[in-house]
Amino acid sequence: MSKKKLQWVNFLRYANLAISFGLTMVAAVFLGIYGGWWVDRRLGTFPVFMLIGIFLGVGAGFYSLWSELAGLTEKESKKKLKRKKDGNDENDAKRE
Repeated sequence: MSKKKLQWVNFLRYANLAISFGLTMVAAVFLGIYGGWWVDRRLGTFPVFMLIGIFLGVGAGFYSLWSELAGLTEKESKKKLKRKKDGNDENDAKRE
């Protein structure tokens, strides 16, 4: 694959991660706000559960990001280990 094409693929991969994180965060916070507002409306404790819902939504969004990044990191490390075992390490090719 050409270097320009590889850069484009990497850009799209990171753009997908950013968009996915943004949508996940917005959805989690929205669900937290709505769920907290619904509970507050039922119990008559207006801002309490809504604020708890916001914090839980933000926490869920960051947890999702953390697990996604951990999976990507693990996948990359497995690729590098496989390349090293096969003798096709990029750094070795650059040194020669």
